[in-house]
Parts: sequence; structure tokens; C-alpha cells
Amino acid sequence: MMDIRKRICNPMTMKVTYYKSPVFAHQGHMQWLWDVDGKRYLDLFAGVATVSVGHCHPKVTAAATAQMKKLWHTTNIYVFQALHEYSEKLAAHFPDPLKVVYLTNSGSEANDLAMLMARLHTGNHDIITF
Repeated sequence: MMDIRKRICNPMTMKVTYYKSPVFAHQGHMQWLWDVDGKRYLDLFAGVATVSVGHCHPKVTAAATAQMKKLWHTTNIYVFQALHEYSEKLAAHFPDPLKVVYLTNSGSEANDLAMLMARLHTGNHDIITF
């Protein structure tokens, strides 16, 4: 695996690490991660925010499986009941001036949307970033 990683994967994966010897991850369940040799680790790093409920959490796995049996992906331009029901539940937690929801797939997409909305609202196309 390390040969493939060196030859084909982003070179930064070999330069920026948090370990002396890599963990060859094989399986995860809840807060635990197992390597290819069966050694168990308490996973305090996980996938940043992507597995905040644990690896293969039974409730999340069941919900994801049920949804994927119906529809894997759609866009916000279509009317989709589950998406709208979730948006309504989410907006119920916001104060009145912020009761609008627009869901995106990633932080990059959210940033693009924020810039587009700011430009449409202000008419100004200049963006200052750092």
C-alpha cells in the first residue's frame, strides 16, 4: 500500500503526517478503528467532522441505507420531500431573520454560494479574501 501511496497519491500525504508509523486502517465501528492486523485503536481523529457520531453508527447506517434505496442524489433545483422536511426542521431552530435554508455538498460549494449571494444582494463583484 505504501508503494501505491508514494507513486500515485498526493505527495503531501507522505510529507504531512501525524505519526511515525502509518496505521493501515481496515475497519471502524463507533469510536473504534482496527488496522489490517486486527489491532484496535480509539479513534480520536476520525475524518474531521465526517464521522462525528462514530464509524458505522447503526442509526446513521440504517438511515443512509434506507435513503439510498430510494434516491442517492438529487439537486436543490428539484422538489424532494425529505430534503424539504429536513430544511423545515433545521430552520425551526433559527431566529426569525435567519429562517432560510440552502443546503450544499461541501464547504467549497458553501463559499461559492456565499460569494454569489453577496454579489447578487450588493451588486458589488469585488471579494476580499485572505
